[in-house]
Amino acid sequence: MQQPKRSVAAILVGLFLCGAFAAPAGAAEPSAETIARGKALVEAGDCANCHTADPAKPFAGGRRIALPPFGAVYAPNLTPDRETGIGNWRDEDFVRALRHGIAPDGSRYYPAFPYPYFTKLIRNDMLAIRAYLATLEPVRKQTSPPELLFPFNFRVTMRLWNWLYLEPGIIMPDQAKGTDWNRGRYLVEALGHCGGCHTPKSLFGADKSDRAFAGGNVDGVLAPRLDSADGSALKSWTAEDLTEYLRNGRNGRSKAGPMMSEIIANSTSKMHEGDVRAMAIYLKSLPAR
Repeated sequence: MQQPKRSVAAILVGLFLCGAFAAPAGAAEPSAETIARGKALVEAGDCANCHTADPAKPFAGGRRIALPPFGAVYAPNLTPDRETGIGNWRDEDFVRALRHGIAPDGSRYYPAFPYPYFTKLIRNDMLAIRAYLATLEPVRKQTSPPELLFPFNFRVTMRLWNWLYLEPGIIMPDQAKGTDWNRGRYLVEALGHCGGCHTPKSLFGADKSDRAFAGGNVDGVLAPRLDSADGSALKSWTAEDLTEYLRNGRNGRSKAGPMMSEIIANSTSKMHEGDVRAMAIYLKSLPAR
């Protein structure tokens, strides 16, 4: 006569345990605040600029990114489409892509995807970005294959590149500096990946770290130096001049060219003014290289 009671008890315990384990999954859903923060981070990272080829299909990828002299790649689909986008990605897949430049299938990304900078992001910011991207309208759009010269057309070569040049890890705040300076450094060096254009590159496309922000060349277009060296256009600018420029694309000293205008329109003009000013404060502190 005790067996039925034991069976019922086992069922009740099983249901209780299922409910206990299911509850955290529901609680793990990102909040509206997290999604809003993710949207702000995506704008600060200028993700739409590279990952949008058709303005009617934002973040669906397809934009050709020239990488002279190596060739070109096409930006992938960031919408939550399950077949051609990132709809099937887990949180760990997303973090690994940003931290180590590794796709869910184990293949390596090319550093046109600025994971050497995004690796410095804190995990909570990475997951907030993912939370916002998951709210986008799914778009079915396959990414075109890279157009790269031998041997760079083999992704396995990126294992060696990462071993030589990638330094995974977050930026640790400098306790001797102020809050604005540390925030500006995080935005400039990590999320904003300003060094992608404004730092000269080695023969293999890696940053020359000893010449950070000393100016670069982007597909034949000069990206000016951002440090305080003699000859730097920014040496005579104040933090207010730089803030105005990043917010509006112009100030009393200069007007943004086509490439920078696109970045300002898609990114810095949409950022919180305090964040833009923090970037200006950090940039004005850069020593001459």
